Amino acid sequence: MGISDMFEKKYLVFAVALALGANVAAETLPDGSTELENVNVTGHRRYNGLVTENSSEYSSFAATVGTKSPASLREIPQSVSILTNQQIKDRNVDTLDQLAKQTPALRVLSNDDGRSSIYSRGYEYSEYSVDGLSAPMASIYGTMPNLFAFDRVELMRGPSGLFDSSGEMGGIVNLVRKRPTKDLQGHVGAGFGTRRQYKVEGDVSGSLNADGSVRGRVMAQTFGKAPRPAKKNNHHETVYAALDWDIGPQTTFGAGYLFQKRHITPDNGLPLGADGKLLPLRQNVFVGAPWNKFTLNSHEVFADLKHYFGNGGYGKAGVRYADRDSDSNYAFGGSKLTPRNTLSATGLGIEAKQKSLTIDASYSQRFTWGNTANEYVVGADYKNIRSTILRGQYPVSRAQNYYRFGDLAYVDVLARAPRLANAAYIRTETRQKETGAYGKLVIRPIDDLSLIAGGRIGHYNTEYENSTRRAGRTRRTASSKGETKFTGYLGTVWNITPANSLYASYSTLYRPQPDAVGRDGNALKARQGTQFEFGYKGAYFDDKLNTRVSFYRLKDKNAAATVGNSVYSEPLAKRVMQGVETEISGAITDKWQIHAGYSYLDTKIKTPSRAASSDDLLFLMMPKHTASLWTSYAVTPEFTLGGGINAMSGFESNQHVKTGGYATVDLMAGYAFTPKLKAQLNINNLFNRKYYARAGTANTFNIPGAERSAVVNIRYDF
Repeated sequence: MGISDMFEKKYLVFAVALALGANVAAETLPDGSTELENVNVTGHRRYNGLVTENSSEYSSFAATVGTKSPASLREIPQSVSILTNQQIKDRNVDTLDQLAKQTPALRVLSNDDGRSSIYSRGYEYSEYSVDGLSAPMASIYGTMPNLFAFDRVELMRGPSGLFDSSGEMGGIVNLVRKRPTKDLQGHVGAGFGTRRQYKVEGDVSGSLNADGSVRGRVMAQTFGKAPRPAKKNNHHETVYAALDWDIGPQTTFGAGYLFQKRHITPDNGLPLGADGKLLPLRQNVFVGAPWNKFTLNSHEVFADLKHYFGNGGYGKAGVRYADRDSDSNYAFGGSKLTPRNTLSATGLGIEAKQKSLTIDASYSQRFTWGNTANEYVVGADYKNIRSTILRGQYPVSRAQNYYRFGDLAYVDVLARAPRLANAAYIRTETRQKETGAYGKLVIRPIDDLSLIAGGRIGHYNTEYENSTRRAGRTRRTASSKGETKFTGYLGTVWNITPANSLYASYSTLYRPQPDAVGRDGNALKARQGTQFEFGYKGAYFDDKLNTRVSFYRLKDKNAAATVGNSVYSEPLAKRVMQGVETEISGAITDKWQIHAGYSYLDTKIKTPSRAASSDDLLFLMMPKHTASLWTSYAVTPEFTLGGGINAMSGFESNQHVKTGGYATVDLMAGYAFTPKLKAQLNINNLFNRKYYARAGTANTFNIPGAERSAVVNIRYDF
């Protein structure tokens, strides 16, 4: 097919092939015309294949995290994992932190579901993206997302200052929204289990007009459990609505609304014993008050516009607005146990309000250079984050019986804190604005070698105000700063065979710290970090099975550390994180799916911090060795068996509380009574292993791992 024919057909085939990742080679004919030698339609397959909810596979051949148009995992010279919709359903997980506990190379510091901290390569994820648009994420404010509204979870490890400069050194979490479908589809489901677990959900999607150019979807879910002796069920609610409109053959507009609510009885774990050691398990004591509560209301609005240009270009503009409001009031252990089995109690009250707006627009263009297909991406983004946090904390009891902690009288901690001399009452306001422009160029000197270079220039404006009242004295600090910074990115991918690649990349991070004020009253310097990573990637069985071996080394400096109990901070020590990760995900056969991995992490502090802070030792919470496996096998078309193992070596907290390693085993069995009616049984911690999932301090955050539980889910599709 000649170029003139392509013009007559409005570049349709050419545009789809180029914009979606086809390998296109061109040849000049004797008469001077140009002919396309090869149009690989897997590019079109790749774009369609990004939707995983109607697939039974454990992997996808392409991702969008860290890129602006779909790219195969082998084309991205960093570590990327995809948690598909089938994995989420088979493992019966509902929140991001539940899923992370079973994901290779991730470390979760457990707390209540939706309020845990997720770490990668020694650093906490501080935000998550939806369709590439980021918003802050913090465990204490419960802003961990529920998974019901999302098709899949994409994880990139390591800093990416090119497309997401406000992220963390650990990497990027990107959740991809479920979209309305043209055909009518939906389901209803319910689940019940031990420890009073429950779940109810519904989903309906389809066309809203005759030709299917306008499509809508509505989803709702509630789930929870009631940890003894809490009087109220912990419950999580999700409502999601989406609309897609094909304005034209090459243009689609999408909009969505997501509401998430949490009502939790906070449980901060156990104190240490009088001997300063972890208490033996099984401990069924709830070290909290009957009035412990945490609530979150989160509203998010999304909109995007996508267009395929006639010259093969792909443009996308998106906006995400998030409005979160959380409120907590609870008590937890304030000391280790005495020989008489008493301990003090600490009350904590927090009100947090946060609004964030993210806008991003990009243009991707494939082009031929010689006989190879190349690409460039240009774009710009804008972020605006405002937060107001009130926090009160003080002792509410000096000698509470360990076994009668629930007798604590009700206290409105935040309301009383401003009036008490022994209380800490803190008010902070933070405003962050960032405007950035970025570009990336992918050149292929030969078909099997990709050279990638990119850069980003960002302008940052930050404002911070803090008022802290402690011991009857009030101190106020404030800072504002404007700065412009360039960050760069380099990468290369060498396809040594059609199924195997070697890769290397160098990525950077630059992150202002508006809430970190030094003794001079000025904000600390921005955090800066770099990562060098190299490794191997493989894709087999028509890209249905992906493998990876990654070696990395991260360095960062200037992370803020609080000086004792003051309101001031000092730059944290220079740190180095290095290690190796292995991962395999996807289909071994048509019946056998797997996702497994192993991680080794080595941590070092190059220069000690002057700050009297335990933040230097945060990395001690990271075990050197972690491993996970989840696999399923379709015994018959109706009957599926699955199971997994999660294991890690011993670790200690930044207060030097040590605990041993552990391994737990989970099982799953699913049966389809009809093509539409299915049931699934999940058993977690099959052998009821007793272990500490997290080690904390003398008084709190020593959290036992979940004991054995079972749940049955029934689902009817229509």
